[in-house]
Order: sequence, then C-alpha cells, then structure tokens
Amino acid sequence: MKKGIQSVDGLFRRIISLEETVCAVLQTVMLIICFAAVVKRYFFNAPWAWTDEIQLLLLVIYGYMAISIDVYRDNHVALTGMYKHLSKKGKVFLDLVRHFLMGGFFCLMTYYGYQVYLVKARKLLTVTHLSQGIVFMAQTICAALMVLYCIMNFVKAISDYNEASEENTRKEELV
Repeated sequence: MKKGIQSVDGLFRRIISLEETVCAVLQTVMLIICFAAVVKRYFFNAPWAWTDEIQLLLLVIYGYMAISIDVYRDNHVALTGMYKHLSKKGKVFLDLVRHFLMGGFFCLMTYYGYQVYLVKARKLLTVTHLSQGIVFMAQTICAALMVLYCIMNFVKAISDYNEASEENTRKEELV
C-alpha cells in the first residue's frame, strides 16, 4: 500500500509543480498588465478598458490554484490550540474528520461550480467578450484536484493512524 501511495503522491507532486509554474506565470502576466495599464493611464491619459477584466480573471484562477496547492500540502489556516496537546491517535482522528469534511465541501464545490459554468459559459464579459465560464471552469478543475488531494491526505492520515497503533502495540509489549 505504501508504494501505491508513493506513486500517486509522485504524480500529485508533478501536478503541483505544474500548478506552481502556472501560478508564477500568472503573477508575472498580472504584474506586466497592471504596470502597462498604469503607465498607459497616467502617462498617456489613454486607459485600456480590458485590463481590469483580464487581471480579475487571472487573479481568480491564481487564487483557486493556490488554494489547491495548500490543500495538497495541508498548509491551510487551522486552530491548533487544542490539537497540539492531543495524542498521536487524537491528532490523526481529527485529521481524518478534517479531510473528510473538506473533501465533501470540495465535492460540492466541483459539482456546483460545473453547474454554474454551464450557465455562465454562454455569457460574455462586457469588454473582452471572453466567456464568463472561464472562472467557473477554473474553479471546477481546481476543486476536483482538491478532492483528490483530500483523498490522498485522508489515506495518509489512515496510514499514520495505523503506524501510531503499531507503535502503541510495540510499547505495550515492552512493558
């Protein structure tokens, strides 16, 4: 089972690496567009109308990808006051509950994001005339990745629980 987890985890690491690269490119493109828009507006008094829409689209896509990366790394904001005082089994139990609840939320996010995409895909943004569905497709794809990452974290937490149980059994045998 460990080899299976490691091979799937290797695939996810490659996906995360790709997401990080895309995020870096999106940040660079947003910076260039923002700088060019400021120069065009303040120095030439001729603003571009499309820059706000494009920057907003890129920012939303960037945000969903960053959340996805944090879900994989298990780096999201958490209240740890009680958690840090629990036993290894208690921590693993709460991790299982957390990953289960987050995975359920991301399943809903995937499903309803796709439903909204189907509605918004036919509508166009006012200036660029791009599909409004772009944002919701990014949400759907990233939420689906988050579901997979939650499943992986859940499986890892079960593996940690089994290791903690084996460790407790060995300690009891020594006593």
